[in-house]
Amino acid sequence: MNKLEKIKKVLVQTCVIYAVILTSVYTLGAFVNSSWVPTIKMVYSCLGFSFVLSLLNLFLFSDKLVFALRLVIHFGISAVMFYLMFAVLGGYKANGGSVITALLVYIFAYALCGAIVGVYRYLTAEIKTSKKEYKTQFDDEYKSQFGK
Repeated sequence: MNKLEKIKKVLVQTCVIYAVILTSVYTLGAFVNSSWVPTIKMVYSCLGFSFVLSLLNLFLFSDKLVFALRLVIHFGISAVMFYLMFAVLGGYKANGGSVITALLVYIFAYALCGAIVGVYRYLTAEIKTSKKEYKTQFDDEYKSQFGK
């Protein structure tokens, strides 16, 4: 995958994640308080977090490490970035209760999405391996150090 395709993939994922996050924020805000409207800081924080999350997805779906380890690293970095984007840059650090609530909602959403991705990867990996033909790694003839 060349750099232009990676950039395109990151930008498309950013747009999709941004749409999902903004829809979730507005829906959650409508259930909590019908007159609540997110600030412009929060909208831009969602955009920044979406971009960071799509960059982290490049690492998550690579084959650099074992999937479980990549998922743990992805969660740790994304949780820190969630805190930085929303609590520090979004202006929620004044109210500690809302920061903890937002982090708990994020952890729950991440666990749900991580479970879905894990099950999907498990099912597709099983299908991929069942379709592969077995190729022997050795020669057909037995040869030892003393000859045949």
